[in-house]
Amino acid sequence: MLESNLEKTSETSDFSTEAELSHAEFQSFMPYMGLNINDLTVQQEKLVQLVASGMSVAAAGRAAGYATPNAAREAARRPAAAKALEFLREEMRETVNFKRENAHMMYMEAYTSSANATEMKNTVDSLVKLHGLATPDNSTQININVQGTKQLERMSDAELLKLAGQNTNYLEPSSGG
Repeated sequence: MLESNLEKTSETSDFSTEAELSHAEFQSFMPYMGLNINDLTVQQEKLVQLVASGMSVAAAGRAAGYATPNAAREAARRPAAAKALEFLREEMRETVNFKRENAHMMYMEAYTSSANATEMKNTVDSLVKLHGLATPDNSTQININVQGTKQLERMSDAELLKLAGQNTNYLEPSSGG
């Protein structure tokens, strides 16, 4: 029931009511929270719901009608409020179940609605990264600190090959034809 209410309210654009339960709905979950029906006031219920939806305690306290941020913090620290907050956070964790399959479907929708080849290419690149198909470049990189180009110009081919970590026969053509 909480999940279906969260789905319904997440579609609305009003931020202050997002994921808020009515007083009766909230109280129906109180036994699952390990609380009795009147352990929280209506103001505390609203504070808990707003904090669980992502607001800071100070902002949620203002929205719930607390006079000061400290009063809201004290209310949020009460054992009953802490229990209710933990329950709602856990419920939200369970409802936010975004997996690789969800991301894949969203990328496929983006691909089919792409307006041009660039958008399609970017979507394919994202899908490749999502599924771990992109292999990292494993080529050897050599960092050479050069004080001046004259230093390199004065070095022989053998010295340059040694500096690059190559065999001195590296530049000789092979007769494997």
